[in-house]
Amino acid sequence: MRAIALSVLLVGCANDPAYLQAPMTMEAGTDDGTGMLSQAKASLQLPIKTETAADKAKRDALAAQLGVAVPYVKIGDLELDVEWTIRNLDKMPGQAKIQLNGANELFSYDPTLINLAGDDEEAPKTPGLDGDIPIDVPGNGSVSGLFTEDQLREASIDLDQVTRGNVSPFRAVLTVSKNAVSFQPLDAPNPADPNFMQTPLGPPVPREAFAAMIRVDLVFKPSTHMTLDFNVRVRDLRGILHDLLLDAETQKPGELQAFMPAPYTVGTTPAPAVTARSGR
Repeated sequence: MRAIALSVLLVGCANDPAYLQAPMTMEAGTDDGTGMLSQAKASLQLPIKTETAADKAKRDALAAQLGVAVPYVKIGDLELDVEWTIRNLDKMPGQAKIQLNGANELFSYDPTLINLAGDDEEAPKTPGLDGDIPIDVPGNGSVSGLFTEDQLREASIDLDQVTRGNVSPFRAVLTVSKNAVSFQPLDAPNPADPNFMQTPLGPPVPREAFAAMIRVDLVFKPSTHMTLDFNVRVRDLRGILHDLLLDAETQKPGELQAFMPAPYTVGTTPAPAVTARSGR
């Protein structure tokens, strides 16, 4: 698995970044009532503007040219990183893990829903897209860090490879694909048959059609009572982020694209329908 950067980078750059604060503080590491330590999960969806008719026409033309489905939000449209701070509420030092997952407009990735081992209880569990590195946190202390733009780009590509391509999550997260120019979709694996060999299915998906992450999911797993705060920093290279950011959810809901990613499980097929979000 890839390492987590343990220092917050405050670097000026072109395309002034927008900061999206997570909706709540995550708190975990206490008895969950079963004798196990509690974990916390949180998601932050990016406020993407509704796709225009002109953009849709361009996307359809590109899809016809490439021979594969092209998502609205593609790799290279946005650059993301996730800044986080862990606070240990216990006087004893402890460790914490942050697992990074997420969703693109077609699929969401939750490793607990993906069983590639069949009935083998000793097989390794399906990995998250990134993270799960032990982080030492001093008693009554705090640690800050981030998942970098490179890590988020890699996670986005891995997510697309696993979900649209049926690439093994283990292979995806252990292979550096952030500069990949294409990936080959495969037929669905068969966890019940350890000798099953996947075969290519359809044409390769070129980088111009790689789906980008539109939602960031974190799983927080501390060993003592701790909290986690995070924000997503976005550089909008294409101009598709809503000007009101997260306030657009309540102030201009009809101007946000409504994404309905399907939870990925082995053998799922894409459901690329995307519609404008209606008012609430």
